[in-house]
Amino acid sequence: MEVLELPRRILSLLSALACVGAVVVGATSPAGAAEPEPETIPIDLLLAGSYANAVRDAIDIWNEAVPGIEFVEQETPSALRVKEYTTATGTGSHVYVNGLGRGWVYLETGDAQVYKPTRIAVHELGHILSMADLGPGSPCSKIMSGGWAGPECVSVQPDAEEVAEVASFFAAHDVGDPVPGWPPPTDD
Repeated sequence: MEVLELPRRILSLLSALACVGAVVVGATSPAGAAEPEPETIPIDLLLAGSYANAVRDAIDIWNEAVPGIEFVEQETPSALRVKEYTTATGTGSHVYVNGLGRGWVYLETGDAQVYKPTRIAVHELGHILSMADLGPGSPCSKIMSGGWAGPECVSVQPDAEEVAEVASFFAAHDVGDPVPGWPPPTDD
């Protein structure tokens, strides 16, 4: 009789495991599918100087706004770097895009005296995420209006259209892919 008990216990255990497996498999069905993992963008702030906290705020803003991406601060140099610098004119924050989510963000110290530093950082990271400047006459509500909208623009949140633009671009591209309007990525 004990010989029969062991196989029954094994069959019961296998049956239970099969049920658990069915539940796990069912959890990944389209109706109950988990969100895909976000595209990770390593970023270092080793040279960010006085802009470091503003860039951290900008990272949080973009990470929350676009669930498909996640900036992750690194303690070592990464493919996306931020550098504070100073010019004689005191203006000129800009980026060098070396593929989607890669390159350099250059934040000029004088710009922080005129514009809100977090807005500058959100704007420049917007370029790294594929967005272009909007130019003269662009509304203050748009992060990509940049300096064209004037120093009175203090909003740091990308609007729904800007968020949708970044989300759409990331849905079709991967970190490191070419970004329209920028030279093809290089290995440096």
